[in-house]
Amino acid sequence: MLFIYHFFSSFLALQKNNKDVNLKNININFHSIAFFEEVNQIDTNQISEGVNKLGEKYPDFSSIYFNNLTGFGIQKNYDLFLKSMYHFLTFKDYTDLYDSVKKVFPDTKKSDAALAELFKHIKYYYPNEKWGTVYYFISGLNRYSAVTVDTTLGIGLDMFLGKDYPYYASIGLAQYETEHCIPENIPVLASKVIFEDKWEMNPEGKKLLDLMIYAGKQMTFMEYTLPKSSDELLIGYSKTQLGWCQENEKMIWSFFKKNELLYSSELQKVIRYVMDGPSSTGMPPESPGNIGTYIGWQIVRSYLKNNPEIKWTEIMDSPMDSQTFLTASKYKP
Repeated sequence: MLFIYHFFSSFLALQKNNKDVNLKNININFHSIAFFEEVNQIDTNQISEGVNKLGEKYPDFSSIYFNNLTGFGIQKNYDLFLKSMYHFLTFKDYTDLYDSVKKVFPDTKKSDAALAELFKHIKYYYPNEKWGTVYYFISGLNRYSAVTVDTTLGIGLDMFLGKDYPYYASIGLAQYETEHCIPENIPVLASKVIFEDKWEMNPEGKKLLDLMIYAGKQMTFMEYTLPKSSDELLIGYSKTQLGWCQENEKMIWSFFKKNELLYSSELQKVIRYVMDGPSSTGMPPESPGNIGTYIGWQIVRSYLKNNPEIKWTEIMDSPMDSQTFLTASKYKP
């Protein structure tokens, strides 16, 4: 009887949380804009006119781009902004960067297809969501990989030029960070920021367990909206790093409990475990960073497995506190 129930429960869980969904009847209004091309075409003798035209054509994104993404502050000192834009567009480093972007992305067809697939999956699970417009931009290596503006997505192509792009080191990116600067990561970062846009969380005052469950939910959102992506791509690990976490999952969990980290709300002490890093503080040197996110992901997976009547989308807005969630997950590495 127990076997029959277990089989039925597993089958029910698969039915409710099946990642292989039919998108045939899911329609989105997908539109991508090579915004960086239009910025590059601005006449440097008439920058004000060029910026104004883009502002009229793309009012919402232009404002964010010229004020925040470039860091020039169009809304602060307009004359200084125009001078900054002139130097930006005529600076050799920018023209070299533009050429590098064009070399890696002669077109955006591959990224368009991946993002359209992402948007369709989001709409499948959340029919009222209206993601469909993508702006491709160059921020001048300002570290903006993916941003959201309402239901519009911005992708900074200059942050996806490949892990060996030589100038990433000049802006202070460590090797573990440049590993993520690959075109294949575009839909991954897109899914990540869309989650953060929809379920924003302030880490101040939160316990590590809160942060881990939140990160685990984020990974689950990414897992279901990007069902063809591997676990290592989703979490940003190499196969070796993911294998290390899988083999040492029990040890990682024991480390958090033994060092009384799970219920600590000292942000500087705990935030490191849910962020990228070369390794994890207090763990063996071969450990990857972000191990709290990995464990949080496994807790959410355990919860869905042991509560087969619950759809994964239901836990996203659940008011359940992290301790209750952990208990209900029956997580045992």
